[in-house]
Amino acid sequence: MIEQQDVIVVGAGPVGMLTALALAQAGARVTVIEQEREIVNSPRAAVYFPSTLVVLEELGLLQDLLAIGFTNRTFGTHVPEFGYSSVVTMEPVEGVAYDYQLHAGQHEVAGVAMEHARKLGVEVLFDHRLTAIGDGADGVTLTVQTPDGEKRLAAKWLVGADGARSTVRRLAGIAFEGHTWPERFVATNVRFDFSQLGYQQANFVCDPVNMAVIAQLDRSGLWRCTYMEDSALPLSSYEERIHKRYEWFMRGSRDYEIVSSSPYMLHQRAAETLRKGHVLLAGDAAHATNPCGGLGLTSGVWTGMVLADILAAVLRGEEGESILDRYSDERRRVFWEVVSPAATENKRMLQESDPEQRRNDLAAIQALSDDPESGPMLMLFAYKVIGDVLRAGSRWEDADPTPRVSLDIAGRQGQIH
Repeated sequence: MIEQQDVIVVGAGPVGMLTALALAQAGARVTVIEQEREIVNSPRAAVYFPSTLVVLEELGLLQDLLAIGFTNRTFGTHVPEFGYSSVVTMEPVEGVAYDYQLHAGQHEVAGVAMEHARKLGVEVLFDHRLTAIGDGADGVTLTVQTPDGEKRLAAKWLVGADGARSTVRRLAGIAFEGHTWPERFVATNVRFDFSQLGYQQANFVCDPVNMAVIAQLDRSGLWRCTYMEDSALPLSSYEERIHKRYEWFMRGSRDYEIVSSSPYMLHQRAAETLRKGHVLLAGDAAHATNPCGGLGLTSGVWTGMVLADILAAVLRGEEGESILDRYSDERRRVFWEVVSPAATENKRMLQESDPEQRRNDLAAIQALSDDPESGPMLMLFAYKVIGDVLRAGSRWEDADPTPRVSLDIAGRQGQIH
């Protein structure tokens, strides 16, 4: 007889571990399975905006992560073609408790969440690769491949938080709607002091060829430099091209050490549904956006938190299962109406190729940077990307609904209403 858990979460990344922890704190019996042998430390998003700090504080993780990472209140926007750089300092925003962002690796957030979750009885099983799902009247059965052979697991509910290439989503037969961009991102971790070249601790570089997101990762001098390249270029030789791209970003300096790198495709996609039977999706498995602006990580975390809140209520018998369909509809709405348009516009601005439009973009950036009332476009993402929390009595009930982010760079506008 297979012991049935309340929830099995697939994926031990930040969204998977935060969701598992939130469920455990609500009294659910949770197991996490991960196909890798440990939490993966690959270059991914590493900056947590104030809206995500709300989650980390509520789950009891923020102080641990502040001791590991560091806080930052400045953001740089650079348009090298026009010799322009702006520095924006985050100011307190009504309804947002934090006037800083946290820099910490995703593996660090996942690791701290795992430590807290294990103390509540959450079992984390590494080297467990999901191969099949059976969805029945009372829950799901999972077939997983382990070093000791095939194993069966069972749960009332299955949460897929296993990334944009989600095995859970594929096995459940859920389509991933949207499109994939013709570029690939190359994320690199490098030891190089970008501050000596006028960069802030977090930066956007706007250039039709050499757009980039550059940010300091830790106190030891590790930085992230992420740029785009044509996906038609051979993937097998992407590492050989890194040094050539660095010549431009580092102005010819060779005084650097590449620590790690990772190429990945860019998507604007959302699952056709986030709930199919007893299978639920969160994080990039539910919706994936290009990373220009930080809304992918922010919205992914909040999707996990809303799901954990209402799924725990379903397990306790406080809500009917139909609320999970409302969850699917609402999180898809937030993605298609808020996250995807904002990230798409940000991507366009970063790599705009039309000279006249680049001048219009620069004028818009200058106008927004000079107007403290409107706030610069890039700092709009300090706001919440929550959406309807779906149920009264939720731990997130006091959070404001999602502000409608309206970005029109050519029209020199950027406002939340």
